[in-house]
Amino acid sequence: MDNYSAEYTHYAMAKTTLLGRRLKEIRDKRDWSQSELEKRSGIPAVMISQFETGVRKNPSAATLVKLANALSISMDYLLGRTDVPTPVGGPVAVLLRTLEGASGTTFDAVTAVGKHLTDQERARGEKPKDG
Repeated sequence: MDNYSAEYTHYAMAKTTLLGRRLKEIRDKRDWSQSELEKRSGIPAVMISQFETGVRKNPSAATLVKLANALSISMDYLLGRTDVPTPVGGPVAVLLRTLEGASGTTFDAVTAVGKHLTDQERARGEKPKDG
């Protein structure tokens, strides 16, 4: 790495925010590109990059909600108010938020599939996930 690259990398890393680091960490854990997160959240990939590198520091509340929902994490985690990424209410709350606005038919279908899969897990003796 030449001196310019080393200095730029140091400068860019020094500017990153906790929000940017956490956003990248969770995105990487899911093996998602910035483009994939864009598809799932509706937030432009360039804006995601700006948060991750610290170029942009203060997301709007609407942007935070979209990113947190897409990543199934809490806004409090993104903002550094907690070190626990799972939103209050856990995976069930995430599922319910996902189904907001769904038709009764869709909700009933998801419920039936969930019940079927849970019954199969119980038959195999698997323990329920905390959350």
